[in-house]
Formats: sequence, structure tokens, C-alpha cells
Amino acid sequence: MLKCILIALLAAIASLEECTFGASMMMRPLFTGPFVGLILGDIKSGIIFGAVLELMFMGSIMVGSATPPEVYSSSVLGIAIAIMNHSGVGTAVALALPVSVFLQMWRNFVYAVPSSFGGKKIEEAINNHDINTAKRWHIFWLPAWIAIPSGLLVFLSTYFGAGPINKVIDLIPSFVTHGFDVAAGVLSAVGIALLIKMMGNKKLMPYLFLGFIAVEYLKMDIIGVAVAALCVALIAVNNMKFDEGGDF
Repeated sequence: MLKCILIALLAAIASLEECTFGASMMMRPLFTGPFVGLILGDIKSGIIFGAVLELMFMGSIMVGSATPPEVYSSSVLGIAIAIMNHSGVGTAVALALPVSVFLQMWRNFVYAVPSSFGGKKIEEAINNHDINTAKRWHIFWLPAWIAIPSGLLVFLSTYFGAGPINKVIDLIPSFVTHGFDVAAGVLSAVGIALLIKMMGNKKLMPYLFLGFIAVEYLKMDIIGVAVAALCVALIAVNNMKFDEGGDF
């Protein structure tokens, strides 16, 4: 029981990595795997399973409007089940994949419904000059919508076994998952539109077109574009002129 609670607590903390800890990458499988192994008394397997899942989820990073599978709690669960059952890394992968999709669906729901409601509550609190209430909503209540279900799912899976969780996932109608796919596509389009709107001024639009030209015509990969953008940013900053004691 204690081990299941500790693993669930780790999963709950890991689920908040992107939205609370500023995408520190410290809750990726590569880092959480050894902690799972430490809790279950098999650090070596935790390191190995965490490294394999990290390779599998290496490209699953939330950038802009991209909504990849949930990596954090699902990896903790997959590693824990594989160690507890004394099975290979295939068990961790087979369990982490469906759970990651399910948890990402839940996160999308939280971002759409409870977060909107919480945002209104925060706005009302700020308008009423009630900063403490706004802080509680921002720091505790909104993250709890993600952390508690993630931790509870991991606890039930580790305590009762992964079988019931997989059965629940299989019961989700296909039209629901398809609906989330469509919604994710719409949100991606909206996100790109918002980025273009933000950059829609005479000073920033040339950078947007330079990036488009680099990808579409020069066939540069994302690393090359990022390095080129860094160089352009450094040149722009170095050429900025600052007035002593004033704004720039």
C-alpha cells in the first residue's frame, strides 16, 4: 500500500511538470524511472525502463499548439507495473502508450472546461482585489484537476493491477477519441492563427517569412532553423541601442 501511494504521489507531481514547473524536463521518464525503481527496490530496472521510454517519448514535447501524448504519469505507471510484475520493458511500453493517450484526453478536457471556469474565478477575485483567492485557484485548485486524477489512476493500477484500467480505456467509444482528434486539429489551427496575429507587425513579420523560407525552400530541419534563429536574435540584441536611465 505504501509503495503504491508513493508511486501515485510521484505520478501526480510529474503530471504537473509542464503547467506548474515551467517545463523543467525533470519529470521525464529518464528521471522518474530511477525514483520508481528506488521505491520498488529495483533501481537498475527503473533506469533501464526509464531510458527506453524516454527514447520512445523523446519527441513528445508540448510546443505551441502541439498536443502529444501525456508522458509523465503514464511512464511512471508503465515502469511501476513492469517492475512489480518482474516483466520486461515491453510491458512498460505496452501499458504506457494507451494510458498516455487517455491522460492526454483528460488534460485536453481540463484545459477546455475546468481551466476556463477557474480563469473566470481568478478574474473575479482580481477584480475584487482578493489576491489570496486568485493565488489558491492558480496554485492549488487548477493543478489539482490534473494531478489528483493522474495520481489516482496510477494508484488504482498499481494496487489492483493494470487489467481494469485497460478495460476502461477499451470501453471509450471511437467517436469520443475521434472528437478529441478533430478538436486537437482545430486548436492547432487556432494556435497558429494566434501566433501569426501576435507577429503581425512590420518588425516581426520578416522573421516569420525567413523561417518559412528556411523550411520550405532551403529544406532546413528544425535544429538548423533554431540555430539560425538564435544567431539572428543575438545579432538583433547586440544591435539594440539603450538610453542610459531610460527605456530602449
